[in-house]
Amino acid sequence: MRSRKALPLFYLVLLPLVWMGTASGHGRKKSSSIPFMSLTFKRTVKNQIVPVPESSVPNSLHHVLLGVDGMLYASSFITNEVYRAVVDERGAWQWFRVVSKGTGVDGPTGLAVDKDLRLYVASFGTDQILRYDTVTGSLIDIFINDEEGKLDCPEGLLLLEDRLLVASFLNDRVVSYRLDGSFQEIFSAGWYMDGPQVMLFHPKTNSIFISSYHRDKIVKVDATTGKKQGEFGGKELSRPVGLAAAPDDTVLCSSHKSNEILRYNASTGHGLWAPTGIAMSSASGDDI
Repeated sequence: MRSRKALPLFYLVLLPLVWMGTASGHGRKKSSSIPFMSLTFKRTVKNQIVPVPESSVPNSLHHVLLGVDGMLYASSFITNEVYRAVVDERGAWQWFRVVSKGTGVDGPTGLAVDKDLRLYVASFGTDQILRYDTVTGSLIDIFINDEEGKLDCPEGLLLLEDRLLVASFLNDRVVSYRLDGSFQEIFSAGWYMDGPQVMLFHPKTNSIFISSYHRDKIVKVDATTGKKQGEFGGKELSRPVGLAAAPDDTVLCSSHKSNEILRYNASTGHGLWAPTGIAMSSASGDDI
């Protein structure tokens, strides 16, 4: 078992949002009714985990994940790579390239790490989910290979106890798969998704928040049924690309175009714009 210094709470909450807020985001709008064709996977390079200097890490990272192993993972859509970082005993960031280009992925986007330390990587260009060993870097398998059109450019991944949810960017849906990789159901779908990209499970409300990239909204659905419960976001939110849960009943959202991190009450969806040091409260005590 690896030993490593725990990441400070500040990094756990804010770094994923800051980095995702700087990501360029392919974010292309639908321009054709022809579905993106799934490509045949061909491995050309044996994947290995290698240390890299911080200066070689791309400036524009796409999805960022804090794994169950305590490491920070980030996909680079443009360079077809996945990186991870950990804070060493000196408090310095140590970077590693976990997935290299030419090892199977075509536009890596969403990430997930399971309890067995397997890294799931969404391949945007091939409608696949690949798994890698986070210790050796070896490609384990093609966990999901969609050839039926259920997925059309997969984005965010959300690994739950009994299923893996995949946000399908171009056909506005979230697809559910069993933990053996078999298709389970179309978990949630509708015009209101319009470019679903990032998902966040919020246990207090038993809800899943899904960013709608093209509508500038955060859609809230029931975590069990997938039924829409509501949405929030307004003119202040411009191309949401990152979500994180704060210690209180707050959801943090990175606004790509405005380079801001916005706070919303998870239960009500109300924006919390008060400067640091000013407390806000309601009769129910939800807003703090």
